[in-house]
Amino acid sequence: MMLTVQAGPTLADFGKDPLWITIVKAVMLFVFLSLSVVFGVWFERKLISRMQHRYGPNRAGRFGILQSVADAIKMGLKEDIFPRTVDKVLYLLAPVIMVVPAFLAFSIVPFGPVVDLFGVQTPLQLVDLPVAVLF
Repeated sequence: MMLTVQAGPTLADFGKDPLWITIVKAVMLFVFLSLSVVFGVWFERKLISRMQHRYGPNRAGRFGILQSVADAIKMGLKEDIFPRTVDKVLYLLAPVIMVVPAFLAFSIVPFGPVVDLFGVQTPLQLVDLPVAVLF
């Protein structure tokens, strides 16, 4: 019996995914990054609170894990004040303009080998590396 192991996805593995698989992979990447931020902030707040001899976030959700989500919602809904001289459309789009490239930078990171996702063989990477030059 001969076992062959593929080192990683090759260029030939990209570009054959149906649109719905690409959307599923993009949503999975977004959820992974969002949860990473939530847990990273939670861990940092817990660590710093222990350094200051206090409990840290423990009210919002189990173990205080939803405190980051509550802070994000509060920050988004806090003020509806627009400066007089500002372009309102650009003022509202500025956070989106800053967040989208940060998330897109992770689309070229290979998270794993070629896997079977809902019956379709696909690499655990959103786009191939020749497209990464554009980033």
